[in-house]
Amino acid sequence: MDLQLAAPSLVEIIIAVVLLGLIAVTCVLYANLRRTAGLLKELQGSMTSELAVMSTKVTDANNQQTEAQARSLVISKHLQRIEEKQQELESQVRDLKFQDPSLKLYQRAADLVKKGASIEEIIESCDIPRAEAEMLVMVHKSQK
Repeated sequence: MDLQLAAPSLVEIIIAVVLLGLIAVTCVLYANLRRTAGLLKELQGSMTSELAVMSTKVTDANNQQTEAQARSLVISKHLQRIEEKQQELESQVRDLKFQDPSLKLYQRAADLVKKGASIEEIIESCDIPRAEAEMLVMVHKSQK
């Protein structure tokens, strides 16, 4: 058997060139695919770390907001207690304004009359006129 090498025909040459072209394009596409996959993996790692940082920041912000709300509530309650005390003090001041000092003197004089003090002692202790002291003594005697 004689092996003869025949010259390739034009169709065989075209097929060979097309096959070599397809192999070259496949190699280029595969290289691009590997490079893109590497970039994608790198980007994914970057996004994961960014997500962790953002998650930490959100947690910190939530904690700060919770603390601020708690402080606000404490301050609100404290202000409410202060307001209640202020109203109580205003009421006491109002009551004191309506109390007549002379009424206190006459109450004291009446107490002295009940204890049997003399008119002179009442005048001296309460600094009221003689006629008023005598009137208190007479009123007290008439009630007995």
